[in-house]
Amino acid sequence: MKPKPVKPTPYFIELAIGSTVESLPVIIRKHPKSQRMVIRYHPIQHHVALTLPRYVTIKQGLHFVSEKREWLARQIESIQKFVPFSDGQMIPVLGKKYILTHVGGRGVVRIEDDRIIVPGDVEFMERRVREWLKRVARDTITSIANTNGKLIGKNVKRISLRDTSSRWGSCSHNGNLSFSWRLVFAPYEVLDYVTCHEVAHLKHHDHSPAFWMQVEKLFPDYNNAKQWLKTHGPQLYLYG
Repeated sequence: MKPKPVKPTPYFIELAIGSTVESLPVIIRKHPKSQRMVIRYHPIQHHVALTLPRYVTIKQGLHFVSEKREWLARQIESIQKFVPFSDGQMIPVLGKKYILTHVGGRGVVRIEDDRIIVPGDVEFMERRVREWLKRVARDTITSIANTNGKLIGKNVKRISLRDTSSRWGSCSHNGNLSFSWRLVFAPYEVLDYVTCHEVAHLKHHDHSPAFWMQVEKLFPDYNNAKQWLKTHGPQLYLYG
């Protein structure tokens, strides 16, 4: 998957990544509620995102990014090369690893033992695998969301899947839930946590203590899932 284009920016940072020097765009935004400067690397777009408190100048922010140059390079180097959906490739699905196996002929994508069987012409293999993974993600998330929505007395209106790089899930004020389809590459428990997190927002549209108490009722071990995403989340963008 090629990095998606980003809007033009006048700010760049040069990083020594491996044996090469790359110039990465720095996308800056100011957030009125932010209390500190935050740097994130977005693998899909291959850019650096910098969030600044309202009182911090862009010059100060760029200096902060420059100070984190080596840390950023290590973050990018830790992310391996993209993994294509090709014959013989191994990918994780909800915590279990499977080997993609192209068989040709007609039929539906399906799991057989430790293999994901992909019929059809080989040139359509990547698209078929991607569509199948999205269906698995949608079906799993929908089941979890509806079950937990009933537990808190809230109806889930609509669930959509996106390829986002800034958040794993979101909840709109009208009750619609949105998720990154790439959660399908995470362990089931992590996808379960993210879904419960967004369902809890149907009752509490903030991150107040009451919200986190609700999350804990739905998913008691949420801290471990949060930590897993923090540590391994960037790797979910490698597939496809």
